[in-house]
This record gives sequence, C-alpha cells and structure tokens, in this order.
Amino acid sequence: MWLKIKPNNPLILGDVRASSQFLSPTQYIPGRILRGAWAEWLLIQGRQDILPTVQRVRIGNFFPTTEWRPICYALPLPLSALTCKQASGFKKEPHPDNQGHGVVDALIPQLAYSLLERAGACFAAPFVLTCLTCGSRMEAITGFYTVYRDGTTERYCQSRLRYHSQTKVGISRYRRAAVEQVLYTANALSPVTVQPDEKVSDLVFLGRIYGERSDVADLIEAINHIAIGALHTRGYGRVKAEEAEVVGFPDIEERVRLFNEILVHCWQDLKSLATNAEDLPAKPEGTYFSVDLLSPGVFQDSGIPALAPILRINGQALEPVWWMTRPDFAGGWSTAWGLPKPTNLAARMGSVYVYRWDGTLDEIISTLQTLEEQGVGKRRDEGFGEFLVCHPFHQEVEEK
Repeated sequence: MWLKIKPNNPLILGDVRASSQFLSPTQYIPGRILRGAWAEWLLIQGRQDILPTVQRVRIGNFFPTTEWRPICYALPLPLSALTCKQASGFKKEPHPDNQGHGVVDALIPQLAYSLLERAGACFAAPFVLTCLTCGSRMEAITGFYTVYRDGTTERYCQSRLRYHSQTKVGISRYRRAAVEQVLYTANALSPVTVQPDEKVSDLVFLGRIYGERSDVADLIEAINHIAIGALHTRGYGRVKAEEAEVVGFPDIEERVRLFNEILVHCWQDLKSLATNAEDLPAKPEGTYFSVDLLSPGVFQDSGIPALAPILRINGQALEPVWWMTRPDFAGGWSTAWGLPKPTNLAARMGSVYVYRWDGTLDEIISTLQTLEEQGVGKRRDEGFGEFLVCHPFHQEVEEK
C-alpha cells in the first residue's frame, strides 16, 4: 500500500549532532520517524500494547515529489545512475532550463561486461560510457526522481526541494531561559516546492506501507495528530497523511524478467565487440536479480560489520556477484532514553547488489517478494534495510 504525506509546516528530520550550530534536514522522511510518532500517539491514548502494535506494520521511507501529473512512482536514484558532466538532467523535463542530455543506468551494461570478462572475453578497450549527445564523460547523479504519466508519455523528472532557514536563541536546559551568545540555525524542508514546469506547488512524500488496513488506518490517524521531526513547539513538523493512488508501478516478477532480458541483450551487444566472440556463451547462465537499498543498510558477516548482505533463499546462502556501494553511518536519537542510539557502519541508500540464482525465476519469486516486504540486515524495525528488487531505473540503458 502506498501512502502520501503532505507537510503543513516546515520539516526538520535530520539526526541530532553534537557540537553543531545547525539543524540540517534529510531530504526524505525516514520510516522510523513515523513509527516513533505512532508510538507516541498510542502512549497518549493510554494503550499498553504499543510494541506489538507497531511491530505489525513495516513502514518504508517516504520520498519527495509533487502532484503535477498522475504519479507512477517516486524513488531515489541508484548509485549506478550516470548523467552527462556538461549538461546533467533528464531529457524529457517539461521546463527547458531543467533539460539535460539524459540520465542512464550503467548497472546492466557493467554487469554484462564483468560477466563476459569472467567467461574469458578479451576486449580491445576497457568499459566506459560517454554522452551520446556531446561525447563528454558521464558522472554520478544522486537524489530523487519521479515518473509521471503525461498522457501516453512517461516523464522522468528530478525532485527539487526548497529550504526554510531560521536562526534561534539557545535555551538552557537547567534555567529554561536564553543562553548568552548561543545561537543556532534551523534549516528545514519547505512545505512548498516547484513542479517540473517550474510552477509553485505543495511538497508531498510518497512511500510504501506493509500491514493490515486497520493498522495502517491507525498509523494515518497518528501521523495526522502528532508532529514529526524536531522543534514541534516552534511551528515545525505538522503533516497530513492519506492513502495514495499510484499508477503503473511494475510488480516484482515483471521487474526481474525485464532485468534478465536486458542483461541478455547487453551481453550479446558486448560479446560482438570481443576479439574471441566465437568462444563465448550465447547468454549468461542462471537468473540474475538486484537488491537496491531504499534506506541505509546495516549488515554483518560472522558478527563483523560489512557493506554487502548475504541473502538466504530456499536454504542457500547467496553472495553478490557484483555490487556498488558507499559507506554511511546508521544512528538516530531515542526520545525514550534521551540519548543518541548506537552508531553502526551502514551501506548508503542507493547501493546496488546483484545476485545469481542457478535455477528459474519461479523458484524464487515468492521468496524475493517476502524479502522485499521484510527488508534485509539489522535494525529493520527502525527503517534500515528497506530495498527494492530490480529497481525500475536499471532498465534505462539509454538516456532518459
């Protein structure tokens, strides 16, 4: 089920950092913040079954977008996304100032090249991607994007956020009065932003919820009554949540099937460039699928912090055959303790891991569906480890 959250006030959603004079927001709403708001609402209601109640629902992260046209989905760009260094951005952005030479995903071509090399392929040149329009080199692009249904056309548009800054006086925790020479600046997400056509519009966040409808209804009621983020008493954090209508989001079986079809196509194209093409297989063996993190992931390997997860599927341990990640830190603030939560090494949102299954898709599709709903790694109840099997953007091997 998809939910939509519309801010009524500016939002400050960042982690508390010691010795900092700035409160900096994250650009999305972590699911753990909504979970905490729900728990606070249940406590106000006098409920005793708070923990069992919130554990029945898995709350994903919510990503920024605007309601310009019917929304297919809003997601973070994977780390494998590339754009032209000279003119970055999607080709079909409605406003000319935002149009670039396109954004392409390099995962499947790089995977095919790597698998061919392991199969013994000899290439005259290393793998590199350049812009088809101007020939410039490509660079990584990060952030969030939305796919809109504009008539019969799907438009890929990057999310652009506005910020609200306000400088405030520090308050002593002991005297409950202003502290001399202590100021801090609160940088918040503005509740208004711009649509792809540059018209001012309300900011909304789109995300997925897994649970029974009755529990989701309780969650929506809590979000509509409890402010989220920081500085509740100073005019920040009020939002409105409701069920969202999302059209055109592909199901998991279709995503995995298209992933493997494009992999075979790229394999055959790259194979024709090898000097020993006649000695290479016609297509890769097995079924491949990717795990794409929609939130930071906390992983361990034999009790040691790791940056790549090991999946357990049908009694087998699968390690990634190709992956792209960057390190991050998983922390947080516990309102109950009044202290920071333990900090763990984490893999950054957008990290990509590719796995191989020596069998058919039908053997693993139900297990992949369950894994996608449950998440992967440690601290999943706090929103870490949310992922998508075969991110739809991996299908874009030509500039969008």
